[in-house]
Amino acid sequence: MEERAISRAGLVGVAVALAALLLEDFVLVRENRLAPGISLSVFEVLAVWQWGLLLAGPVVLALISLRSGRREAGLGMVVILLLVVALLWFQGAAAAKLSMAGTFTRISIGPGLWLSLLGVFIIFIDMMHRAKPGRVAKSCLAIAFFAGILAFTLAGVFDSLSLVLEFAGRRDRFFLELLHHLFIAGLSVGLSAVIGLPLGLILFKYARLRTGVFAVLNIVQTVPSLALFGLLIAPLAFLSNEIALLRDLGVRGIGWAPAVIALTLYGLLPIVRNTFSGFEGVDKGVIEAGRGMGMGPSHMFLKVELPLAAPIILNGLRIASVQNIGNTAVAALIGAGGFGVFIFQGLGQSAIDLVLLGAVPTILLAVAADGLFQLVIKFFSPGGLS
Repeated sequence: MEERAISRAGLVGVAVALAALLLEDFVLVRENRLAPGISLSVFEVLAVWQWGLLLAGPVVLALISLRSGRREAGLGMVVILLLVVALLWFQGAAAAKLSMAGTFTRISIGPGLWLSLLGVFIIFIDMMHRAKPGRVAKSCLAIAFFAGILAFTLAGVFDSLSLVLEFAGRRDRFFLELLHHLFIAGLSVGLSAVIGLPLGLILFKYARLRTGVFAVLNIVQTVPSLALFGLLIAPLAFLSNEIALLRDLGVRGIGWAPAVIALTLYGLLPIVRNTFSGFEGVDKGVIEAGRGMGMGPSHMFLKVELPLAAPIILNGLRIASVQNIGNTAVAALIGAGGFGVFIFQGLGQSAIDLVLLGAVPTILLAVAADGLFQLVIKFFSPGGLS
């Protein structure tokens, strides 16, 4: 018989979403991008039928969470999709109406929307766990969601939001910093992998090296990123001044070089640790069976040990990638570029939407990297994607 236990996580998400909609501000209205904002709730900016629909969504999800079997969870995922689309639609509609107050008026997303989306995300994770949808169902939900967002974007629903206006005014710079962010994060993870994968294998083979190497990597991990960037400025400036080739490559005391070096060092621990753990976790009985079949050392490594260790190794690469994507934002403080440029410019100007222009894409890049690695890990796990 199908289990229909109460979904406590779902009810927590409902409480967060309802509290955000009822108690927090839905939009912030500013005379200009730097002026203090006037907070408005859903009841002040939306029509009765609009805020009624928004409040009805969490209520329906609460009822579903009280008896959340697989079928109910599937229905809950559809309700969540509709609720998120409605939240974004009504946010854009409210911004369009309020922006008519003046030429320089800016409409910012209020904390009520962010917190309600957080609550909905909590419910969504719980419903996903309970519904266990197949790949087709997941694909349909994803396509429907992104199709709705694309349709709203093309229709200009979000054009009056201050965040969108900040993007419109910095479109070329945005894509340039995207390339910088991807370059620094990607190069650092690649170098970490080139160093960390063989180092992890060496530590697996030679036990006497483990204590010292892991101690050093742990110390590096505890150094704050900004401090490590600062420590690299003087030596790199000296080397750049002394070696013409480094100057020609763009290596200087500030810029991308210290950022890549520091992030490479940060990425080593998860990669080395997971590589070591992956090979150490291979069942000795499987290895003995391979030897009994006449496999040589290289054949054993490629056909038995590496495939079994691959999911754990890839998980280390996943952790390093997500970590470095986030830390790349901090590297903007030493002139490395990336989305951190917008974050620190916004903090300096007290322009919250400019901060979000850097923070939101950074989060999305990290989530995308995590999801991509999860798919790859699942593919290389026993049973593959089946």
